[in-house]
Amino acid sequence: MRRLAASLAATVLAAVGLVAAVGQPAAAHGAEVFPGSRQYLCWVDAQTPTGQLDPGNPACADALAEGGPNAYYNWFGNLDSNGAGRTEGYVPDGTICSGGDRGPYDFSAFNAPRTDWPTTHLTAGATYEFQHNNWAEHPGRFDVYVTREGFDPTQPLGWAELELIDTVTDPPDTGGPGGDNYYYWDVTLPADRTGKHIVFTHWVRSDSSENFYSCSDVEFDGGDGEVTGIGDDTGTEEPPAACPDEAPGVPGEVMAHDVRATQVHLMWGVSRSGCVTGYDVLDAGSGDVIASTDGSPMVDLTGLDPGSTYEVTVRARNDHTGAVSAATAPASFTTSIDDGGPTEGACTAAYATTNSWSGGYQGQIVVTAGDADLSTWRVDAAGITTTNIWGGELTNGVVTPVAWTAQLGAGQSVTVGFVGSGQAPADGALACS
Repeated sequence: MRRLAASLAATVLAAVGLVAAVGQPAAAHGAEVFPGSRQYLCWVDAQTPTGQLDPGNPACADALAEGGPNAYYNWFGNLDSNGAGRTEGYVPDGTICSGGDRGPYDFSAFNAPRTDWPTTHLTAGATYEFQHNNWAEHPGRFDVYVTREGFDPTQPLGWAELELIDTVTDPPDTGGPGGDNYYYWDVTLPADRTGKHIVFTHWVRSDSSENFYSCSDVEFDGGDGEVTGIGDDTGTEEPPAACPDEAPGVPGEVMAHDVRATQVHLMWGVSRSGCVTGYDVLDAGSGDVIASTDGSPMVDLTGLDPGSTYEVTVRARNDHTGAVSAATAPASFTTSIDDGGPTEGACTAAYATTNSWSGGYQGQIVVTAGDADLSTWRVDAAGITTTNIWGGELTNGVVTPVAWTAQLGAGQSVTVGFVGSGQAPADGALACS
């Protein structure tokens, strides 16, 4: 199983000439590679030696025709920046595979209920090593669901059809972010499943509210990880030859995410042609290179000036020849204003337990601004420990906001949620400044 997934990943990377990526990007990106997700296996199926997309699988071909190529070239970007671990009631039925269609790329076509998606063949009751690509590395939790026995793959997927069968926090990985590295952990599948089913994997980051979504089509027929519906129906075909002398193509659109006072996370579309070994981020005005990656289509820019507007472009590199592509169209963003930190008495905070169970609980902290607008805040939360928090960050007993919860108008409130371990604290007020 591990060999199969690694082979598929190698096929993908060889097709576009990518190598290992930069470390510590700001946003997590990835998708399930065993059992292979729809977006991943369709990307593998669509590869050609020229870099153009030409899927042979009919479901993949229809998804490309309906949604366009961005979801293919960015197969690891099926995300919702504000998912915060939410499932039923937040992600609508029929859009589970795309995470509710709230991400920067259009994965809606991968929700289609049909029986001809690329399929991984498994044995009910067996234990498999699940693998999730880590284009970017971050702590967090993987929740694995399987459709219930009697599931009809010709009907839209709803939460009532899914059963949570496994949860793992911070599993090991095979190496740093980018390339064909992946997280891995063992999952024992239900023994009562037969026929076609869907495995849904939900990656819940613990250091932000960003979530990732993967639907993998499987068939419980006594198989041992074989993949059908792509290439020669084995998924083990030889990758296209490397392209050391080909000029790199222009990358896709540049987007700025998680813009803060002194930093921003940039991501862009993978170059669709030629040999690409890395990317350069350029100051659009001077043309100077201000950041580079070794293959990853994302990077942090740090040390920026608060309240300032920046304009950047991106170009692709072929380090075999020194050739570079033309630059993308400029992308502009403005950093937020840093007012020097919170002020005593500027806000109030209240803690409440919203759910509890043996050994753990779910809690929330509601932060309310006082008579003046706030651009940041901090809450004393000593005694609370968690590896899964959304809407804020917990460091050394202090909760601080993330970018989208920092600014509050006078009298406005924001809720920070988390899952804690042990005994829940008593409800009540917390110190806020």
